[in-house]
Amino acid sequence: MRLLSTVGAVAVMLGTQVMAQPATRLVWQPVQEYFIHRDEGQQVLAGTKRLNSFTAYTHIGTDFGFHGPAEHEIEWLTDEVVVHLGQQPDAWAGMWHSLAGQARNASRVMDFTHAYPEPVTARYQPRVTAVMLRASGRGRIKLEIKSPTDEQRWTQVIELNEPQYRMFVHPVAPESVRDGKTIIWTAEPGSEVKVSGLFLGIEQPQIPWDSYAFLASYAKIARSYSIGTGFVRDRAHIEEGAFESVSATGMYVLASAAAAQESLGIVTADYARWVLTRTHEAVKKLKTGRGLLPHFVHRHGRENAYSIHPGTEYSTVDTAIYTQSMLQAAIMLDVPAVAEDLILQIQEIDYDLLHLPDGHLSHGLADDGITLLPHGWQDWGGETTLVMLMEGIANPEHRPPPMRTPGKAWQGTGFITELQSLLHPDFDSDVPDAHDGVRWLSVRRAMLGAQRAYIPKRWPQSHAARNGIYGLSAGENEAGNGYYVGGVDLPDQKLIHPHYILMSATLNPQSQETYDLLERMEKASYFPPWGMVENLNVDGRSYLPMEGSLNAGFEALSAYHLFAKNRKIPDAIYAASLKSPQIRRAMQLFYPVPAKVAGGEREAAAQ
Repeated sequence: MRLLSTVGAVAVMLGTQVMAQPATRLVWQPVQEYFIHRDEGQQVLAGTKRLNSFTAYTHIGTDFGFHGPAEHEIEWLTDEVVVHLGQQPDAWAGMWHSLAGQARNASRVMDFTHAYPEPVTARYQPRVTAVMLRASGRGRIKLEIKSPTDEQRWTQVIELNEPQYRMFVHPVAPESVRDGKTIIWTAEPGSEVKVSGLFLGIEQPQIPWDSYAFLASYAKIARSYSIGTGFVRDRAHIEEGAFESVSATGMYVLASAAAAQESLGIVTADYARWVLTRTHEAVKKLKTGRGLLPHFVHRHGRENAYSIHPGTEYSTVDTAIYTQSMLQAAIMLDVPAVAEDLILQIQEIDYDLLHLPDGHLSHGLADDGITLLPHGWQDWGGETTLVMLMEGIANPEHRPPPMRTPGKAWQGTGFITELQSLLHPDFDSDVPDAHDGVRWLSVRRAMLGAQRAYIPKRWPQSHAARNGIYGLSAGENEAGNGYYVGGVDLPDQKLIHPHYILMSATLNPQSQETYDLLERMEKASYFPPWGMVENLNVDGRSYLPMEGSLNAGFEALSAYHLFAKNRKIPDAIYAASLKSPQIRRAMQLFYPVPAKVAGGEREAAAQ
């Protein structure tokens, strides 16, 4: 069941653009809908079984667990949690859910008056004003919100005598919960109950939808950033220091620079500069492999030092995403010392030892920092383009070999045609690029057309087709325990990665169509206040609420570009790309005549 309650609506005039601006509205954010994602043959979870914290998490990017002397009586079926206490007059059992970070991390709490991460400024902060439980059965369920020291901040008792599921909604005074750590439901002795969902009522501030789409996406990646370490966790719900993503860290810094722009003011410029310098200092301490940064890092040892996560790689594409994101953020925030240092970092990569015999750059090095990975960046698309631009910043005279199958993304995977345009405006052109002769704008539009047509053609009666939802891209699989790559060239695709909706949004001349789609997705819980879900099935009955930082970075940067296009204002990320002489020299590999950005519209000067 999907939920949305909105109170009031007004329209505001933004220049010549009329935007729907909602009044304060209540949107239901699932803490947890108790469906199970599992592979075929996987055992059903029960209260006495240990949970895998990497794949068991709440919808708000935290952990959860069972409690009570009768927790062994809890059954977690496919779509509900069942508690049998009818024959136990003295036993109780239930579930706890952390509200921020992992439960054992007492420093992470949720302030119900400022529910988004602390750096978000006050005018953009939502408030938590209600709790809702979806339950049925007979007996009593106690709801509680507690502090890190287990002090009760709010409580309510639900009297149940409902054979069918019913929503139980109770108000919360936000000022009474400034340090919420856990939200708990407990079936009291003698109860026979079922619970299928627990939700927070989020009162959203009065802002236009174009601002809100960026805000929700930015807040999603911000929840994975650690102020103490300067890194972004790969997943919001995992422990700080266990598995951090270098490329997502760079994108968070760039998204913060965008959030600090005067047209938004979601964070302060001082915060964005602090994040830039803090992150730069942290990443500079990492050991590199021939100048390449690790894809993933972890914290270890007595000094809490960071190093490559065992079994992962020193990555060319992740180094390219990180360094170009950071460089453009430094330009946007006017921190030339960091910009100069990043150029040096790019130039110090030992490219000669990273080339494969065919001349393409390798994907990177094994975790020993020495062994060259045998596969290279030769397939056409955004990943290969960013790697070529990185080498071009270091050596503008270098001419890499042609890409394979120019203009055709492998398997028709969505993000491949859009990744380069997260950072650079040049690929919004139909001038054939000088390297492979690709008319990028036409190719990207063709991909968007194919993406939007695939599901209505293959699954015409599906929930996704009826609501116009699309995105055959890449990300976590349906169970959230492995990487999945889809695409329009593959048959019978059912798994949608909706980040592509935002990544391709500026290709649609009607921005409002995208915002209307996001509103429909909000009503279906696919774009809740905590940000876009990782994936969903075409039938709409199954979705993965994992907060992954890589796709969160894609979404936040894309939502900013859509915002700038919709407002017809200069795009600060693209302006930074155009301002960098090193990027401009490297870009001559593709476009000897530079692109220009004016009034939020991006085009090639030679077009």
